[in-house]
Amino acid sequence: WTQQMQDLASALGIKHQVHFLGFRRDIPTLIQASVATLLVSEQEGLPRSVMESLCLETPVIGTNIRGTRDLLAGDSGLLVEVGDIKGIAQAMTWVLDHPEDALAMGKRGREHMSAYDLQNILELHEALYSEAISDRILTPLGTGLWPVYNDSM
Repeated sequence: WTQQMQDLASALGIKHQVHFLGFRRDIPTLIQASVATLLVSEQEGLPRSVMESLCLETPVIGTNIRGTRDLLAGDSGLLVEVGDIKGIAQAMTWVLDHPEDALAMGKRGREHMSAYDLQNILELHEALYSEAISDRILTPLGTGLWPVYNDSM
């Protein structure tokens, strides 16, 4: 893929504006040095690159898909529709034209990421399990256990 992308950049006359960095160990430094992070995937789970960028207060432009949409909620980033090249360009231009607003958006992103803090996640899981145990529905024979069936036999 790298060679194909380099050839494409050359064919488009932008090879001096596009840098293919390869494997790097200094990703946080690169993210912080960036004006914004752009993730225009068609599908994602919970994109780590978006989470890292938000934690580093770097503005994020992402596609309006599950995962990215959740992370950019609350005005923490800019969402564009999948395949909307014009929308992507407009979002990128907005970040460049509104640096103070983009910085504020980056700060909101970091605040939003506190919900994904490990301690917070552990507390949420503990509360969920505690609620499940205390609000248990009466089970067969009052044992608190449900039978397990092996349907593969």
